[in-house]
Parts: sequence; C-alpha cells; structure tokens
Amino acid sequence: MPFSPKLTFAMDPEAAAKAARKAARKAAAEAQEEEEPEIDPEAEAKAARKAARKAARAAQEEEAEEPEIDPAAEAKAALKAKDRRKAARAAARAAQEEEEEEEPEIDPEAKAKAALKAAKKAARAEEGEELVEDASSEKRKAPTETRSPADAKQRKLAEGNAGVITKVASKEVGTVEFRKLHDIVVHSSCPAPFETFDAATVSLGAALGKALLAQGYTAPSPIQAQAWPIALGGHDMVAVAKTGSGKTCGFLLPALARIAQRGPAQVPKSLGWSASEPARPSVLVVAPTRELALQIGTEASKFAPAVKARVVVLYGGAPKGPQVGECRRGVDILVGTPGRLNDLCEGNAQRGLSAPISLEAVTYLVLDEADQMLDMGFEKDIRRLVDRCPATGAPEEAGGAGGAGANTKRQTLFFTATWPWKVQAAATSLTSKGAVQVRIGQGEGGDKLTLNKAVTHEIVLAEWKDKIWKLKEHLKSSFSSTESAVVFAATKGGCDFLEMTIKEHLSGSWCRAIHGDKEQWEREEILSQFRAKVAGGQQAVLVATDVAARGLDIPGISMVCVYDFSCSMQPAGQAIENFVHRVGRTGRAGRTGRALTFWSSEDKGARELVKLLEEAGQKAPKELSDIAAWERPARPAKGKGKGKGKGKGKGKW
Repeated sequence: MPFSPKLTFAMDPEAAAKAARKAARKAAAEAQEEEEPEIDPEAEAKAARKAARKAARAAQEEEAEEPEIDPAAEAKAALKAKDRRKAARAAARAAQEEEEEEEPEIDPEAKAKAALKAAKKAARAEEGEELVEDASSEKRKAPTETRSPADAKQRKLAEGNAGVITKVASKEVGTVEFRKLHDIVVHSSCPAPFETFDAATVSLGAALGKALLAQGYTAPSPIQAQAWPIALGGHDMVAVAKTGSGKTCGFLLPALARIAQRGPAQVPKSLGWSASEPARPSVLVVAPTRELALQIGTEASKFAPAVKARVVVLYGGAPKGPQVGECRRGVDILVGTPGRLNDLCEGNAQRGLSAPISLEAVTYLVLDEADQMLDMGFEKDIRRLVDRCPATGAPEEAGGAGGAGANTKRQTLFFTATWPWKVQAAATSLTSKGAVQVRIGQGEGGDKLTLNKAVTHEIVLAEWKDKIWKLKEHLKSSFSSTESAVVFAATKGGCDFLEMTIKEHLSGSWCRAIHGDKEQWEREEILSQFRAKVAGGQQAVLVATDVAARGLDIPGISMVCVYDFSCSMQPAGQAIENFVHRVGRTGRAGRTGRALTFWSSEDKGARELVKLLEEAGQKAPKELSDIAAWERPARPAKGKGKGKGKGKGKGKW
C-alpha cells in the first residue's frame, strides 16, 4: 500500500503513558524549584494519571484518520495501564507510611486509652500481692487476705491534716508482761495499764489521741500507760519515777479528757474596769521552781487547744499585773509555784484588790517534784493551797472520774523522783488512804535513788584549785562542735566565774549562766536560746545552779558536768539527791548521754555515790572506792530549807 502523507497512526498507549509520566516528573521538578511545600505522593500519582489521560486525548485529536485498532490489543494495553496505576498507588501509600514512621503523629486520646489499658493490665498482674497506700486510706488489693487486729504489730494512722503516715505500736503483751518489761511495781488491785494509744484513745478521746500523734508520740511511756487509767478512775495516786520519764503528760492528759467532757470553765464576770469575779480552775498543778512551772505550762498548751481549755502559769520573780490579767480571762488548768499561788489566792485587802484566783473548784490537784518542794521548805505553803481546795472524797466523786457524781471532791496526784521518809510522810497526809502507789524503774526498793543506765559516768578526783583546769582539758579533748552541755555549780558566784572562763576557753561558742540573781525574763531568754542551740546541733554550754536541776527538760543535751558535787553545811544525803537530778538532764527521752563529775576532798557521800554507780552498771575509780570504804554513811536530808531564795552566793573565787 502506497504511503500517503495524510494518514497518521494511533500512538502506542505504553509510549503515551511513558510520555505522561515524563511530563509529570518535569512538572513536579518545576514545582519543587518554585519552593512548593511537601507533595503528598498519592496526590502526585493522581496528578500524573490525569496528565497521562490529557496527553492521550491530545494525541487522539491530532490523528487525521484513526485506523481500526485490534480490540484484543486495546484491552491488553488498558490492562497494562491499570496495572501501572495500581503500582503507582501502592508506591504512594508506601511513601506515606515511610513518612509516618519518620515523624509519627500520636493521637493524645488514643495514647491515654493505651496507657489506661496498660495500667489495668499491670494491676491485674499484681493483684493479691501488693498493698496499695493512699494519703487518705489504705487497703489490700487481694480481697481473699484478711488481717486480724490481734495479729497486727503496727498500724498506720494519719497525723494531723497533712496526710503524714505515722507507725503506731498496737500490739499488747498483757498486763503482767508489760509491768515486768518496764519494771512497774503496783498493788494487785491497780487498774491495768494502757499499753497502746489504741487502748488509751478510748478513754482519753479522739481529739487528744490525734493531738498526741501530732506531737510525735508513738506509744505511751511506762508512767503514762499506768497513770492514765488510775487518774481516769478518780483514784489518788503516789507515783515514784525518775525525771524525764514522761510524768507531765501522765497527769495532764486525764485532766484534759475530763475538760473535754464537761466543757471549759466560764470566763469570770466583770465587776468593773479593775475588778472581776475570781477565776475558778478545775485543775491545779504545783511545781517547786519557775522553770518547771513554765515547762509544764508549755506542755499543757500543746494539748489544751484540742479541748478548748485555757492554761495559765503563775510564778514569782515577775510582775503580778500581767498574770492577774490572764486569770481574769478564765482558767481551766492553773500551773504555779507555791508562793505566787498563795499570794494571788489572798488578794490585797489594804489596796482594795480582790483575789483573782479561787481554788474552790479544784477537783484535780497535782503536786509535781514533791520531794524538791519539801527540800525547799514549801510544805507549809503546799498545805495552805490544799486547804483552799475541796476535801478528798471517794474515787467516783473525784475530778478525774466520769459519771454524774464526779467532779465534786478533790483528787490528789503526788509525783516524786525519790521516796525518802519525809516524802512518804507528806504523801500520807495529803492523799487519801486508798491512794494507789506506782513505782517505775525502781523495783521493790522504791525508796532508793537510782541512776539512768543510759548515761555513761566519768568521775574525776581533783582538788578545788585544779578543777577548772581539768574542765578545760575535758572540753578541749572531748567536747565536739555539735554537742551541748549543762555545768552545775553550787553558788551563783561560781556560775558567773565558770561562764566567763568557758567563754574565754571556747572562743566563739555560746555560753550563758542562770541562777537566782538573774531576772526571770533573762532566765527565760537564756533557756530559749539554749533550747534552740541544742535542737540545731550547735555547740552550747549552760552554767546553772540547782534551779535547773529538775525544771530543765531539753532532750538532746549531750553532757552534764557536776562541777561542785556538794557545798559546805549540806548533808551528804542532799548532795546525793541533787547529783541524781543533775545528771538526769542528759540521756532523756530514749537518748544516751554522759556525765562528768568532779570529786574533791571537801565533798561528802562517796559511799552512796559508789553504790549508785555500781547499781547502774558503771565503774567507780579505785580512789573513790577507797574513800567510800572508810567514810561514814550519809544521813538523809532534813528538808529544813526556807525556800525563799535569799542567798547571795558569795563563793571564794
């Protein structure tokens, strides 16, 4: 067939598709050069297919004459084109998946669902094995496990409102075993002790139980465990226990529990701008020294807000006006020294001042450190205070008892660290015949003085002129920068001398002295500073006379130095008692401590001192044992002091 220039043939479909792809790639390259954003591979393939169809239509329009096309070949070509389009779409999807793997985009909702699902799976895996603890509750995940209260050794309680978890012992060992464990000696008819706070809270109330936990208490001390049920039963009590054993809370908590039940005292009615009815407290605590009275008042103030009670402290050496003003605002618990209490109970008739205090409603009377009050000559003042209170009655009528007939008669609690004959006689006359006697840590020989076994003793034999050099040597070699000490001297002048000397020797360290010639505000300020130093672990030395021998309760004191064991004209028995109380300032509240004692040829009581050391498991120097071998036995103190604090302390320094 001859060639005719007017005839044209249809373009091969494969070639057309190839040309279309080439055109698409060219168009894509041009678009990329114009800095277009990322192109979706699927959109690019779609555009390529569209361009291919456009190119095919253009080729068909250019045909002058279109020859017949074999249907089979056309179908085959279409099938190939379809396959190519399918391959293009697959390539586009693969490119998209590759892009998602490089920069994954996670749906937050899907992520949260996945995390929740994983957590549930983990919880199911651990079910029955772990205890889930929450700030407001605690529970076991395994419902099949049960826990018996009798088998529990500890229980977790929320402390305050902060959600702090405190472990509280809750296992009871039984009355006989508990008393044996803590060396508690009582009569067989004595009520069983509250071994745990769980047992005590039932009688003390939830508010006081929570307050105890908030103050860091974990379990009752032996004296508290045994004293609480006695006091709450309305019984008179005579308790013999060493200093630092927790006696203060032992007598305060039962009184606060009854105030919680009966309500606080009414505010005295005003009778004019300068007068009012006397305050009528229901609880009276008598202490021998200002320091001890303030200490008891501070402790009472920690728990009083829990039952809406007011605490007032009265003591000498300070203006009466502010103290009278406090009384006129109302008093539930009155703490004071004998002299100031009697003064404010009498008023001043010459100046037309009525008494701001009346003890007619006191049904809960506490005599703390009674042995020291007797030694200081306060027996007459104490008896005057007792006469102002209601008479002693049956236990069910006492202020510490519960029930309709309670709070009408006086209940007396007599606390002492020693049990000599004079204290026994006073206790017999001031308490009822049915008073319960409790001895803690003294065995059957409750009349004997004992030393705290947590204190390590060192006895140094030195004459008067050598003691100061021995003290300097000890402070230099054995007193670290984080320790605190109390140094006891016999006289006020001795305290001032030691303060000056120690300041010079321990340059830059805190050292102050307290004694009877210091104003009360100054003594309080010094004690406050000393407490802060001890709590902060800083080196500090407090020099004091026996005003701090019993009224100083600062846990954490590292050392006590007994610089003057005794003084002239002092009975040996009195020196031994003072020694026991002095060294009791360290090793308190479960801590350990050490005591340094200087002994000179002028001191008395070597036999008793050696015996105390041996009974406490301490070793006495051979020289002191030799002195004790020929020394006469010490006579007990007579307690003839007047307690007026008029001494001038003119020591020979």
